[in-house]
Amino acid sequence: MPPETVVFFHAHPDDEAIFTGGTIALLAQKGVRVVVVFATTGEMGEIRGDLETGETLAERRARESRVAADILGVAHSVFLGYRDSGLPGDPANDAPESFAAVEAEAAADHLAGVLEPEAPAAIVVYDAGGIYGHPDHIHVHRVGVRAAEILGIPTIYQATVDREYLHFVETHLVGEAAGSPNAVVPMPTVGVPTVFVTTTVDVRSVLDRKRRAIAAHSSQVPETSSAMSLSAAAFAGVYGYEWYVREGPGGAHRGGLKPFVRLYRRAIRHVTLRARNGRASGTRARGIGAMQPVVQVV
Repeated sequence: MPPETVVFFHAHPDDEAIFTGGTIALLAQKGVRVVVVFATTGEMGEIRGDLETGETLAERRARESRVAADILGVAHSVFLGYRDSGLPGDPANDAPESFAAVEAEAAADHLAGVLEPEAPAAIVVYDAGGIYGHPDHIHVHRVGVRAAEILGIPTIYQATVDREYLHFVETHLVGEAAGSPNAVVPMPTVGVPTVFVTTTVDVRSVLDRKRRAIAAHSSQVPETSSAMSLSAAAFAGVYGYEWYVREGPGGAHRGGLKPFVRLYRRAIRHVTLRARNGRASGTRARGIGAMQPVVQVV
């Protein structure tokens, strides 16, 4: 029986590592064939590292994505070839060639054509708000969901972040994904409330690989960035979990993906991290002891 395939549809190179890198590594580790599709090459990103002579940012980011893919165990990567739409409010949002400006049905047909030979058991997109409101992320949700409908893909996982967890820990991952560690993203617009999260993946067992995959995107997340400067304990607190909203059946679709689900009481009221040294601070997350599933790929 061929290995099960799961497709991760992302807006730009580095999103796959920041938001879903641990899940990708766990799936690949268990023999699931992981395919990553990028809508754009992220050419509107801020250049935070040196480019080679004559190299464009798009070329650099595509090269970085290949390095990250090797680290995470990605079997195949595809670029759809759309142009990065830039951050919210950028004039590029409405440029005809930008991904966010492409009619959703046309882009979904394009994506479906790429995915059909893969016959994926599940597809990963973003939540309806694009995690933090980036126009390309929002369009990934629309286009990916529609492509799943066209192909009859039974399960959709919407990558997100647990808004309440991040509120009490750090928001580095959103700042880095937005292209600036100092990006101000109002917390009510980030991710979803805890109650809407259906699946929390504990990725701490592959956290070294996730960190190396994020670091591979050095044009966007250099070693001097806030994320890469975190202590091991603080990095685990911020990046050691990945969150999803699932639509459709869970579990093994064809035997390749075997998640072990257990309910646990959130320990984040005990998570008190200081970003630089990993020691406990005086801040506590109180009253968020809600039961919710943790999925470990076994």
